Amino acid sequence: MESIEFNKPVTIFVGENGTGKSTILEGIAASANLPTAGAMEIANDQDLMHAQTLSGMMRLNWRKRQSRGFFLRAEDFISFVKRIKQMKQDAEKELNLIEIEYKNKSSYAKGLASMPHLRTLEDLKHFYNEGLETRSHGESFLDFFKMRIQPNGLYLIDEPETPLSPMRQLSLISIIMDAIKEGCQFIIITHSPMIMAIPEAEIFSFDHHPPVLIDYEDIEHVQVMESFLASPQSFLRHFT
Repeated sequence: MESIEFNKPVTIFVGENGTGKSTILEGIAASANLPTAGAMEIANDQDLMHAQTLSGMMRLNWRKRQSRGFFLRAEDFISFVKRIKQMKQDAEKELNLIEIEYKNKSSYAKGLASMPHLRTLEDLKHFYNEGLETRSHGESFLDFFKMRIQPNGLYLIDEPETPLSPMRQLSLISIIMDAIKEGCQFIIITHSPMIMAIPEAEIFSFDHHPPVLIDYEDIEHVQVMESFLASPQSFLRHFT
């Protein structure tokens, strides 16, 4: 691949596992200096050192340079939820210790000591209500996505369908379509025929080398799914 152009608000990478979709997306994320979903710089993520190496071989040409946005993988989101939960637990633990330590001290001193931890809990509740961990994986994923989307941002997303039911995938598409109206751009890797069907998206097939633009109806995933839904038993009889 010598070059690839992103001419639409949504670009989708499709293809079999191992064809290089995630590798290219990670390199773009590193080259664009986007943080992961958990707000970690890719340069500080030991699991993405190869992306830093690849980004050194890339050159991004922008029509309009964007610094907003993030790079999202399923494992990043799970780690983020765990970190949010730990932050909440740590703040609550500190407040309990302050109750004991400042028992015989003034309310003013106690308030000053409590302030940063109360602010942490207030901020977490403002952004994530009772906590992302209190909702199902799919619900918390959509909550996170809605809260973190900013106008005119660039969002690189690897297999967002992983935690989502078909109905939740439709909800995600709705969020993406609303974000497009606010100037956002998305590059998405997916195996979901539903997400592949985002209106007016450009679709690159990585089953070809170099990747080529492909119509929705010509995507192998779509064809296999259509055939399977039309006659499941014709596929499954080979396994019985």
